[in-house]
Amino acid sequence: MYTIYYDVPAKRWNEALPIGNGFTGTMIYGSLQKEKLCFNDGTLWSGYPKNYDSAESLKYLNEVRKLIFEGRNSEADLLCEKKLTGFYSEAFMPLGEIDLKFKNINQNHYARSLDMKNAIHTVSSDGCLAEAFSSNPDRVSVYRIKAKEPFSVKITAKSKLKSSVFVDGDSLFLSGNAPDYAAPNYLFRELYPIRYNEKKGMAFCLQTCIKTDGVVKHNRKSVTVNGARDLTLYFVTETGFNGFDQMPCADRAKVMQKCITAMQKVHKDFEVLKERHTADFNALFNAQSVSFGNTYTGTATELIKKVRSGENIKDLAELLYNYAKYMMISGSRKGGQPLNLQGIWNDSLRPPWSSNYTVNINTQMNYWFASRSGLSGCIEPLIEMVYETVQNGKKTAKVNYGCRGFACNHNVDLWRKTSPVKGSASYMFAPLCGVWLANEIYTHFKNGGLEEYKDKIRVIVTEAAKFACDFLVMHEGAYVICPSVSPENSFYHDSKKCKLDFGSAFDMGLVKQVFKNALEITEDDQLVSDIKQKAPLLYAFQTGQNGICEWHKEFEYPEKGHRHFSPLYSFYPGNLIGFYEDKKNTAAVQKRFEHRLRFTQQHIGWSAAWAMCLAARLRDSKTFLAVMTNMFAHCVFENLFCVHPPNYFQIDGNLGFAAGINEMLLTEENGVIDLLPALPALFAQKGEVKNMLVGGAKISFKWQNGKVYEVISDQDIKMHRLHLSDDVFLGEHVKLTDLSE
Repeated sequence: MYTIYYDVPAKRWNEALPIGNGFTGTMIYGSLQKEKLCFNDGTLWSGYPKNYDSAESLKYLNEVRKLIFEGRNSEADLLCEKKLTGFYSEAFMPLGEIDLKFKNINQNHYARSLDMKNAIHTVSSDGCLAEAFSSNPDRVSVYRIKAKEPFSVKITAKSKLKSSVFVDGDSLFLSGNAPDYAAPNYLFRELYPIRYNEKKGMAFCLQTCIKTDGVVKHNRKSVTVNGARDLTLYFVTETGFNGFDQMPCADRAKVMQKCITAMQKVHKDFEVLKERHTADFNALFNAQSVSFGNTYTGTATELIKKVRSGENIKDLAELLYNYAKYMMISGSRKGGQPLNLQGIWNDSLRPPWSSNYTVNINTQMNYWFASRSGLSGCIEPLIEMVYETVQNGKKTAKVNYGCRGFACNHNVDLWRKTSPVKGSASYMFAPLCGVWLANEIYTHFKNGGLEEYKDKIRVIVTEAAKFACDFLVMHEGAYVICPSVSPENSFYHDSKKCKLDFGSAFDMGLVKQVFKNALEITEDDQLVSDIKQKAPLLYAFQTGQNGICEWHKEFEYPEKGHRHFSPLYSFYPGNLIGFYEDKKNTAAVQKRFEHRLRFTQQHIGWSAAWAMCLAARLRDSKTFLAVMTNMFAHCVFENLFCVHPPNYFQIDGNLGFAAGINEMLLTEENGVIDLLPALPALFAQKGEVKNMLVGGAKISFKWQNGKVYEVISDQDIKMHRLHLSDDVFLGEHVKLTDLSE
């Protein structure tokens, strides 16, 4: 299933459909009466480079450690929240909106659709066709409407930001400035949550170039076209972004000239642009595929209803998998910014959690599926972001924590902020998030397709390992992380709710993983020596009555069904605890996982995606299906965007879902592959995977009635004798091995 259909226009933003070229994102409502196109630019953020590193943090760090080791955890929390704190990240901004008010358009037999293979948005009715796409090769977004009978349209522009609109020649310009500060949406008592300083706030511009066979009338702030049968609009966005460590250009005139220059380079032939766009998009989208043999052809609205009554579950699963690929290609391309909490689609001045890069799970999850799904080329923005974050993170590591390497706390923005935010220590204190970013990138590097970035990845992993090495402290004969958190969770100690401990499973797992990775890629001999000295003495994972311990020992805690599966990091997405090679810790992981789910009443989108990945790696098809159907029931908007309570869009749920599907179809441990490790009986009838990338090999296979009957690989692979039909066809590069080997 490659197309999303509707039979009515969108009324709200979360019913509209996204297009994007990795730089500009657009939401299209699909109306033939009052069309609305909402634009974002990946570099349009509030603020500018600011330094919130604090030497006071280092001054009090050992005192916080001392309190924790003495069992005075609640006092440590308070001191940390007072002295080891920082300030909030900046926010991703909405750029503006183009409104098209049509007259004399036939509305009969209305339909709108998004062709995900070709990345074309279409609206049609009797005698009318409107198409829209956003081209990466030409860095332009295009909207064209053709009708059999003449129509009229009034074209206007507006923005929620400080801005102005004017017409010049064949173009409508929307020009303005972003705020120099935008407070997070969860700060309810901010007197001035949006603050402007137009000498510092980044300038932006949206140019709309108009080509038509109709009669064009220019007004000061709008354009009216009469008697048209053919209208094409070309959109280019530009901002004053000059780099993560440079002040942005605040001069609207200069940024507008950038827009004009960019528009002049655009080939104005619609069909040529469309052909170049589809060829570029096809090459990425068609590189890999997953099919469950589905035939559904109705609307997405009806499909969601059917799924929530227990029907067509496979259809929605396949559609959402392809939607994840579509959004990744549309939102994350070479030279652009990585996908933030909302990808590159946001309509709010104070978006949920600032629509930043939340790196205690969400940013990493966005990319979990990418390389396996043939989209290694879309990972470059993440690599570049983390490489830039290393530069700022070195300062934070030294100033705040007295360490080598780079530290990065849980909120990063366009300016590569690495210091902590304010607030609860459960999320505010998270200096090992940079280690997680390094581990995530290295996973993709090992998977293949990123050899050209090896030098940068080596730097990232080396600097992350240096920080991990230096931040460890010796306690009772073992090296531990202290202070240590399990993101956003808390526990009871001495009848008090506490957030900081030492040696959490999450933090220790991050350290063990980055040590393992660094030994494979670093060229720093001193670091290798340090790791070899400390690694054998790292605090071991502990097991309690509910499985693997979240903190250094078993505690009771307020949220037993907490949304984060952080204590299970080393099982997934990490690979320290192997399903086959480490039965003891795998059993502990499973017990903790089951305990968490037992107290989860309703999943959050991204949390459900993580649970799907864990269930698949545990070879638990029943739990996989139960979590997925719960996600479908509660976590999908009308436009198939993933829901985060109370009513927010977060893209991580969409993209993490695809990772869950990948893991359900194929999992790998120490170079040996299992096919269909957690395939639900509902999916057993038939299916096909083409070119799933694992360890550099492109693997294709087919199954029927739960048994694989064909496996082909372009490189040598090892595979367990699981779920294979008696007469399975194996390509020349496929070698079978028994579980005992």
